Amino acid sequence: MGGDSNTAARWLFISAVAWLGAAVTVALLLAVKFVFPEFLSGSAPLQFGRLRPVHITLAAFGWLSMVQVGMAYYTVPRLARVELHSQRLAKLSVLLWNLFLILAAITLLAGMTQGREYAELVYPLDVLFLALLALVAYNLLRTVLVRKEEKLYVTLWYFLAALVWMPVVYFVGNVMWTPKGALYGVNDAIVNWFYGHNILGLWFTPLGVGAAYYLLPKLVQKPLYSHRLSLLGFWTLGLFYPWVGTHHLIFGPVPVWAQSVAIIASVAMVLPVLAVTVNFWKTIEGRWHLLAGAQERLSAGDSVALKFLVLGGVWYLLTCLQGPFQALRQVQPYVHFTNWVVAHAHLALLGAFSFWGFACIYYALPRLTGAEVSPRPAKAHFYLLTIGLSGFIASLTVAGLIQGSSWQAGVPFVDVVASLRPYLAVRLVSAVMMVASVYIFIYAVFSSLRGVRR
Repeated sequence: MGGDSNTAARWLFISAVAWLGAAVTVALLLAVKFVFPEFLSGSAPLQFGRLRPVHITLAAFGWLSMVQVGMAYYTVPRLARVELHSQRLAKLSVLLWNLFLILAAITLLAGMTQGREYAELVYPLDVLFLALLALVAYNLLRTVLVRKEEKLYVTLWYFLAALVWMPVVYFVGNVMWTPKGALYGVNDAIVNWFYGHNILGLWFTPLGVGAAYYLLPKLVQKPLYSHRLSLLGFWTLGLFYPWVGTHHLIFGPVPVWAQSVAIIASVAMVLPVLAVTVNFWKTIEGRWHLLAGAQERLSAGDSVALKFLVLGGVWYLLTCLQGPFQALRQVQPYVHFTNWVVAHAHLALLGAFSFWGFACIYYALPRLTGAEVSPRPAKAHFYLLTIGLSGFIASLTVAGLIQGSSWQAGVPFVDVVASLRPYLAVRLVSAVMMVASVYIFIYAVFSSLRGVRR
């Protein structure tokens, strides 16, 4: 699989790293605005309402989606034991993907938006993204159809399912059957949260878990504990996750039965999460010493990749236990509309799936370029990001509980906002640490690539 057969995966990884730098820079501006609202107040494109969707889009569809699809381009041919169906189509998908993100950033900064959470992009860009998904899905499905390996490893199950699920979720969630939108009010809210939650559960989750199932046996040099357990997690994910989105609308003008179904499905999600977690820890059992830097078994890059992979598994478990908890009717009044939810979202996307994304980069990119990432900045990236994220999650979780309990006690809204200032300051300090860690990561990656060019 040498020569030109890895070009698209390499391009996607490099593009993902670059877009991550842009996403965290915008995130830092947003964190500053929470503490100093007057910051950059004179420029319309730099106001919070325009910067936030740019940050979400670049983080979700730039960094995270690109690194996960890059991992799919890397792993699918290896698991199928054939070349990628078309490297030319793969490279075209990378170029179009970068064009899509450039246009998305420009239009959102210009105030062109559909005004729907996580579905802000204007209609022509929705069409472009669906075309991208179709290119990727066609290429990978054709690769699997001509495979020489008879058995489908669980990673392929997850990857192929994501490529089938995501186009449906995106088409329905963005109301793409009409450019003007056909839904209003409560119906639109239900569809919006079907989309908002399922891009997490039916796109990022299968791609992330699939990548983790590929990386872990490689890094700990031990077979997966149970293929049957991994498939149990796969099928229960597909069974329960599509129904959970409405738990964002509990106590809203939504049918009670729909709320109840969402709550039951949210609690049932403990099953696929435990299946993944048990498989994860039983596979690494007896190999924990590798996390301590036992370099006789792993290269420096693989050692850091394993650290990110394992801690990402911890964040994943915490995220997926927190989700069912906050979906309960007894808990909702204390966390809904608060910073608790912001912490929860970052725990999933930045904690679990981004940590797995970093593991993918540290593992795969050296094998694609022939250059090892320097261990010192890689370790600094891991520890600084871990400390920063921990402070970020802790400060927002506490702030959210203060908000919810204060509102229930009848404290005036403005007074609640004023009481949160110290926690938002901690958030800012934590954000600075996380952004610094990402800049170190970008430096480490591009330094290694510069060495390859020399």
